[in-house]
Amino acid sequence: MLSSNMYNNLNLDRKREQQIDTLSVFNENVTEINPGKEYCVEFHTKVGKLKFIIQLSTEFPLEKPRIIVSPCITHQWVNNSGEIVRAPGLLNYTIHSDLGRVVQVIRREFELDQSLVLANNSNCVSGMLGYDNKHIAALSKDTEFFSLTNLTSSELLRLKNNVDCLDEFISDLPSIEESNKTIENTITKVMDLANSNIAKEKSITNLKTDISNQLEKIVSSQNTYAELSSKYAKLSEKYLPQSIANNLKEAALKCDEESEKIAEQFLEGELDIDMFLQVYLKTRTLSYTRKAKEERLSYQLKQLKDAGF
Repeated sequence: MLSSNMYNNLNLDRKREQQIDTLSVFNENVTEINPGKEYCVEFHTKVGKLKFIIQLSTEFPLEKPRIIVSPCITHQWVNNSGEIVRAPGLLNYTIHSDLGRVVQVIRREFELDQSLVLANNSNCVSGMLGYDNKHIAALSKDTEFFSLTNLTSSELLRLKNNVDCLDEFISDLPSIEESNKTIENTITKVMDLANSNIAKEKSITNLKTDISNQLEKIVSSQNTYAELSSKYAKLSEKYLPQSIANNLKEAALKCDEESEKIAEQFLEGELDIDMFLQVYLKTRTLSYTRKAKEERLSYQLKQLKDAGF
């Protein structure tokens, strides 16, 4: 059995891989710089192309990632060295967070921010230190993170010490509400699709029955076709000109044999003269007729053969 430490390490490694996989799920243009440790995400903004350098420590996902934006920009989430430190997703980062979604939210913030500007050298040095409290308060209306600045110290302590209050605070955040609405809409769509599929179950069952019946008919038709084909082959062989000629020849020989028997019966006195003449002449006539037909047909077949047919 695995020890508790080994089991926990395996779970952490699996969670680390899952977190890294979410980068490509929620973002485009993801490049692996150092496998398992450093990644790059490129995107376009008002000021041009930017990229995130995402660095993962050995303690990740227990420890939050380090995200640096390049080139340096002036933004309330970015410090003087270009590192993103005040994004809500990073501040509230836990092992249960999605790395790709955190990066996606930050990326969208920069993509949609029309006031975004590139920082010059002095701005990169001073960074967010140039924002005063009034400016931060003004930005608090548009950024979820700065909603914390409206709370008193006692309220912040309450959030820290009371998990239920923290959950309630987080659930009221606009992005969470939007995510919940998206989830509810998705669930509704899934339920509608499931109900639609259930409603079609009867028609599908009827179609299956129809198909089964059609297959039985096809099998029956195939069997009938096979029987008729066999009969056709036999009849075709029977009524071939050469077969007819052979049958005529055999029939003529039978008539000859029958006429000889009649003659023997007459000579032995078993038949009178009138009966003999009546039966004998009829049998001989039939024999001559069949021989004539057989000879005529054989002659025609020979002509066709000689003509190349």
